[in-house]
Amino acid sequence: IENVQRKDLNPIEEGEGYKKLIDEFGYDQDKVSKFIGKSRPHITNCLRLLTLPEKVKKLISEEKLSQGHAKTLVGLNNAELLADKAIQKGLSVRQIENLVKVFKLNTKNTSVVKNPNILDIEAQLSDKLGMRVNLSNKKNNSGKLIFEYRGLDQLNRLVDIIKKNY
Repeated sequence: IENVQRKDLNPIEEGEGYKKLIDEFGYDQDKVSKFIGKSRPHITNCLRLLTLPEKVKKLISEEKLSQGHAKTLVGLNNAELLADKAIQKGLSVRQIENLVKVFKLNTKNTSVVKNPNILDIEAQLSDKLGMRVNLSNKKNNSGKLIFEYRGLDQLNRLVDIIKKNY
């Protein structure tokens, strides 16, 4: 405990100390927090830093990268690349946070390929009805069927078709 409370520890050493208390003495993060006198989020953040790639942890230990920078990189596949960028360009924590947001947005924008059966159903319905149809199906086979009509005459025709057949 005294080792963890030393002032000259870097965030990685601090995290390793907390991990040792948890692993060897069976403490949870709350107990460590109360014992050490630091907030639980601080303990959690230090432990999360231990999940970073070795290269990034080394940069933190060498004080080339701050704990604030590193916290932003936790859980990213490209943490090493972003850490290098932060050091090379002298980016602030806010700048690296914005860079991470851009990377996350770009990965979310990868298009999800629709099931060919769903695409076929959409095409068949569109051909029969003469309007755009969008079918979204969830994993539990529930979802939405959306008909896009252009004008009241298309809506009335759709309503008539449904009424005649059901």
